[in-house]
Amino acid sequence: MDFLKCSYDKHERVWSGDKRPLIYDFDCSLGKVIYSTLRNYPKKVCQVSDNDGREVTNGETLTWSVRLAQHFKKMHLRHDDVIGIVAKNSTYSTSVAVGCFMNCTPFHAVNPIFDTKTIENVFATTAPKVIFLDGEYYEKVLEATRALKPLYYTVTNHIEGVAKIEDLLLPTKTEFFYQPKQLTLGGEQTVAILCSSGTTGLPKCVCISNYALQLENVFGTSEDVVFTNSSLDWFTGLLFTIVSCTSSCKRVITNRPYTPEYLVELVQKYKITNVGAAPRHVAALVACPTANAENLSTIRSFSIGGGSVTLSVIQRLQSLLKNGVITFGYGLTEVGGISFNMGAQFHTSVGKLLPGLHARIVDEQGKNLPPNEVGEIYVKTGRRWNGYYSKPIETQRFQDSLGWFHTGDLGYFDDKNMLYIVDRKKDIMKYQGMQYWPGEIEQVISQLPEVADVCVVGVYDERNGDAAGAVVVKRKDAVLTEQQVKDHVVKQIPVSYKHLHAAVIFVDELPHNTNGKLLRKEAKTLFESL
Repeated sequence: MDFLKCSYDKHERVWSGDKRPLIYDFDCSLGKVIYSTLRNYPKKVCQVSDNDGREVTNGETLTWSVRLAQHFKKMHLRHDDVIGIVAKNSTYSTSVAVGCFMNCTPFHAVNPIFDTKTIENVFATTAPKVIFLDGEYYEKVLEATRALKPLYYTVTNHIEGVAKIEDLLLPTKTEFFYQPKQLTLGGEQTVAILCSSGTTGLPKCVCISNYALQLENVFGTSEDVVFTNSSLDWFTGLLFTIVSCTSSCKRVITNRPYTPEYLVELVQKYKITNVGAAPRHVAALVACPTANAENLSTIRSFSIGGGSVTLSVIQRLQSLLKNGVITFGYGLTEVGGISFNMGAQFHTSVGKLLPGLHARIVDEQGKNLPPNEVGEIYVKTGRRWNGYYSKPIETQRFQDSLGWFHTGDLGYFDDKNMLYIVDRKKDIMKYQGMQYWPGEIEQVISQLPEVADVCVVGVYDERNGDAAGAVVVKRKDAVLTEQQVKDHVVKQIPVSYKHLHAAVIFVDELPHNTNGKLLRKEAKTLFESL
């Protein structure tokens, strides 16, 4: 971790990352950066689909992206318009995004698994004029966006009578002379819109600025082969797409759902070197019989994001990665990456602040706290954020007038300037007048080797408050009782108000969104129903 410098001002009680280096001019568009890379290495394979085995070169991606960008210009789409994407990873999905970057028209990527009402809600906010979608979702998206009257183009599974993306990929007479547009509003201009996780309510539309996607600290080369299950609608999927386009490495894509066996198969088949995965996927991988050091020998970097991982899982994963390192960190869709950690030495920490970031730990009275005291994490990037699309009040709640993002996460810095996440502020519970965080209890329960996944919920009663209960997923063929779980928590956490006074229930799986994020509200509903 010596390559990350983080300092602490004990008078201001503010932590600061190192100065952020800029490889490109701050106002240089991401579309221009990608255009230059793709043009310089036209024969390099940048994408391979395990759906059909099709390989795509930089030259093909560039050609398709330029033609799409030219059509966007003919449609008079500007920086203040929006293009919708409701599609999984497929041959042309990268070019849709790159075409948007080149025309400096932001795209709004929405998870195709969303129900009709959610799609209607988020697109009513951004009002896309064009929507690219997979054919199987056409009727759902049509119902959700009929009032907007956008143009629809299918990316896969074409439908008779509906325009398809290939209609926009025919040769043009001027594509050879094309140059990407410049940013109208400079580096802080919105170039992408993603939905917040939606784990506690309807998703909000998060504006992502051009500067936030300038990746100066990517540990990768043109020889790498990268993979993540996430698609463009998730920050990790967007970053892996950009990494592929800007470093000219090969990216493996698939539409098949995650299983640890399938991941091992992909690693072997394509000699994958860099993997990005959610914590629950990692926990499943280390328990997979086919996951061994030989089968995973090509992996050099394994990135974990979206939640915490126990020491036992990290140690088991590291034993499988004879030639690789484990990296993990902390970030928000609204802010991007915040901190970075590597290895198991400080396994409960999310690492040190990334360059250009500042942070402070704040109590309920707005006072900055010193090291080793828990409070809400505030973060500042030093740059303007464009907020939640068309939601100024929600934006002000998240970012104050001084530019500090109120993350809603509780945490602390230790004496080595390492950041630790305790829990979500809104997830704090109170039992018999004492506050506790479900994440602490979940960490303890996860130590049990029989446990594959767990969520702690609060069951309210008027006399005591929120009694802790646990929803547990056991590993295959594991034997574990409710009393054993309760006894383990009592042994590890001596104070009684953090004990499982409600109950422990066992289920086959916990509710997660498609990118592996735990849905606590649904987990609580499941607990109460059982």
